[in-house]
Amino acid sequence: MSEASKIFALFGDPVKDSLCPVVLNAAFTAAGYNWPYVPFRANEETLACLFERLKREGLAGANAAFPCQEAAVALCTRLSAEAELLGAVDTVRLSADAVEGFHTAVDGFARSLDELALNFAGEPVLILGAGATARASGVALEQGGASVTYAARDLTRPRPGVSTRATVIRAADADFFLAEKKPAAVVNAAPPEGTTETPLAIDYAAIPSGCFVYDLSYGRPTPLLEAAAARGLRHADGTTMFLYRSARAFEIWTGSQAPLHAMRRAATAELRKREL
Repeated sequence: MSEASKIFALFGDPVKDSLCPVVLNAAFTAAGYNWPYVPFRANEETLACLFERLKREGLAGANAAFPCQEAAVALCTRLSAEAELLGAVDTVRLSADAVEGFHTAVDGFARSLDELALNFAGEPVLILGAGATARASGVALEQGGASVTYAARDLTRPRPGVSTRATVIRAADADFFLAEKKPAAVVNAAPPEGTTETPLAIDYAAIPSGCFVYDLSYGRPTPLLEAAAARGLRHADGTTMFLYRSARAFEIWTGSQAPLHAMRRAATAELRKREL
């Protein structure tokens, strides 16, 4: 495959509001690569056929977003330690002899905590959701010494990557947990608006004082972040984590350090444009 023929893709549903094309095209341009990064609407049923077609057209790498991360595992001939642990893939690298699967969210979440100067060692943290990104966030939090509880819709569904130290509760019991355990942070890692999943609802008034509210979506402020701001709680959206995940994908594909400043500028400009 020639350098000029390489293409990169985003698979997910929805993809129209994703920052990935803006940020990764900016990264390629800043680094001097003439590679297009293109979003494709896909789900668990359509991913494999679309992936195979694009391979024939020069696909060199891809990101898998909701709901494609678990289905992307079957496309790969090799998995990173994180992807194998989570049973999910969010970044794919193709070569002549392999399709390698990675998951960037553990690293991305940990780096975002460092940038936000957050440390939850020895503290309880509630994660809303139990999908791949939620589980990756939990892994990063446990590596930092936090005590992790997941609020999940379905307690019977397999959850690769959830350690024996973590607790999983019903989503309906999240308000009770907030009132009784008073977690140091609430992390909303449930699928964003526009997906087929319904948001996990909690009583915002039950969030304890001093709690940090971290919503891993980005773009317009969510009701959760608006409630946190109204109550004067520290809070952040998922832009920082997204940037670090995108930077890691760039590095996997190129072997070079990501132009993070250019990526951050592109994300900031795009989000400001969407506010108008």
